Amino acid sequence: MKIAILGATGFVGTAILNELLSRGNEVIAISRNIDKIETNDEKVTKLSVDVLNKEQLAAALKGADAVVSAFNAGWTNPNNFQQKFTQEHLR
Repeated sequence: MKIAILGATGFVGTAILNELLSRGNEVIAISRNIDKIETNDEKVTKLSVDVLNKEQLAAALKGADAVVSAFNAGWTNPNNFQQKFTQEHLR
């Protein structure tokens, strides 16, 4: 199975990535900074994608059988979700 992970470099995303690989899955690891993806496993495709860009995200998810989101918009601003995910992004 080919599974895409949004936020593949975070604490949760890294754990999910490792678990999926241990189960023999192919993984599309999506992150802003792919240099932080700590595996060189041949079953991992690393993609640098702005998840707020729907065209980039749609292209990155093509061919995936499933998608797991471990995306975190950030911890420093308690209003981050409201500020980043406007109605424009959700259309």
